[in-house]
Amino acid sequence: MSTPSPHADRNERLSALRRQIILDAAQRVFERDGLEKTTIRAIAKEAGCTTGAIYPWFAGKEALYGELLDGSLQRLHAHLQEAGDAAAPRSAARGVIFAFFGYYAQRRTDFSLGMYLFQGLGPRGLGRDMDEKLNGRLQQCIDLIGQALASTKGWRDEIVQTEQMNVFTYLMGLLLLQHTRRLKSLGQQADALLDNYCHALEQR
Repeated sequence: MSTPSPHADRNERLSALRRQIILDAAQRVFERDGLEKTTIRAIAKEAGCTTGAIYPWFAGKEALYGELLDGSLQRLHAHLQEAGDAAAPRSAARGVIFAFFGYYAQRRTDFSLGMYLFQGLGPRGLGRDMDEKLNGRLQQCIDLIGQALASTKGWRDEIVQTEQMNVFTYLMGLLLLQHTRRLKSLGQQADALLDNYCHALEQR
């Protein structure tokens, strides 16, 4: 097998860098303008390139949004996998639940990206193939919650399927309250609420 020449390797690194600059610019524009109002022209301006420089990599703004969300979900999955592997079986559920909350609590942009919260609450599809891919990514993350629950509680598969969704919806609701500062206005602390939730789950 021939090794790439230094010139080819340099071109590959430059190409990856340009692609990442476009993605970073797109994220800033999505956060500022929302998915619906964002244009490829605005992303190109933010990235300091022409619109023609974007299309070889991304067919449109939906593809850019999908790529950003896909990367975020992959990082979440790795984060949850690491937390699950590090925890003892009896504390696996707590470890993964706190890891999920911590990931999004510390990454407001990722949470808004995943919930389509940039400039409003009206999610739109990104195309059937991309929607299916992203839903699959998210399901893999939810399944890690289920695996941790099964390890901690020894529940049957049908119970795990229901309970992992119950945990997921609780976490997303708590994160929404956290990021909108509703918890603070109500004199509540997310960590204390989550600890109580996990304790009740463990006692069942």
